[in-house]
Amino acid sequence: MIILANIFAYKKVQMFIRMSIYIVLGIVVLVVRHHNKKKTRKRMDEKTEYMMKHTKKDANGKYPWEI
Repeated sequence: MIILANIFAYKKVQMFIRMSIYIVLGIVVLVVRHHNKKKTRKRMDEKTEYMMKHTKKDANGKYPWEI
């Protein structure tokens, strides 16, 4: 156990372990953000489609926000 502690005490090994953890966590964060971005975009598209279907048009066939 002491030998293992001495090995991890070296600066380069600590730096390598720390950087490896940062890189792995960074990749996980990017994957989760990408997945949620796609999910949010799909949900927004569905809500927009629903809104467009259920919004009444005026006599000219335009939506209320169109001038």
